[in-house]
Amino acid sequence: MSRLQDIGRFEYKYAVPVSLRDRIVEIARDHVAPDPHAQPLGKGAMGYSVHSLYFDTPGLLDFYQRLDERKVRNRLRVRTYGRPGQRQPVFLENKRKLEHWVIKHRVMVCNSDDWTSCTDQRPWNIFTKRISGQKRYAARHFVHLVDDSGRIPVSIVHYVREVFVARDPNQPKVRLTLDKFINATISPSPRDLYAPGDVDLVPRDWMVLELKFDGDRPGWMRVVCRELGLRAHPVSKFGLSVAKGVAGSRYREVRYLTPPPIRTMGGFA
Repeated sequence: MSRLQDIGRFEYKYAVPVSLRDRIVEIARDHVAPDPHAQPLGKGAMGYSVHSLYFDTPGLLDFYQRLDERKVRNRLRVRTYGRPGQRQPVFLENKRKLEHWVIKHRVMVCNSDDWTSCTDQRPWNIFTKRISGQKRYAARHFVHLVDDSGRIPVSIVHYVREVFVARDPNQPKVRLTLDKFINATISPSPRDLYAPGDVDLVPRDWMVLELKFDGDRPGWMRVVCRELGLRAHPVSKFGLSVAKGVAGSRYREVRYLTPPPIRTMGGFA
């Protein structure tokens, strides 16, 4: 077994109009229920706000590997949740992708209040030194991937995620998530994970549906896709944040990274 914590699963993403949210929930409700560990979002929805600080090299190596559709890619980020002052956990994450198969290495290093109050401009280095045991190895591996390549923070992606999990605890682990209000902070301070967003990455009347599962895809997921006519497409929040902000809002890159259903409606400017 790897000394890192390997959490592998399949992930399929779909760009869907927000207006279909209730229909999606209706079709899936016999098989999934709101995540009991999530927080109320209003109107019966359960989930949380997500904030991810992404890294890339000064030459945007990770971004261009995404454009080149490299089969295996690393995505390095710091992730937290909620709102300022809530002392939410802060994780260092390396998300490795091989098409639809994703392995995530993650380790909690502190809470969001401690991260924000850190005076060092590279807080991940400070908090890694406080980690012990197996988690210390995972944290140091993250720092190694960031520092040895000269990676720097390039954007913070924010969104609200509604979360559903399997009703039957004996079923393979599955998650259905709906991401809305997806925006990004460009050229952020690495200590301010809650910095207001500068640019919308997806039109406000669209959302990103993600189906995540181990093993075979459950039949009810196929029903959702068939009844709503959904087709999976890569959706890179990181890539869109770079194309729309860091790389100077380049039309060709933005258009290429915008999911086809949104692009067809002209929502890629």
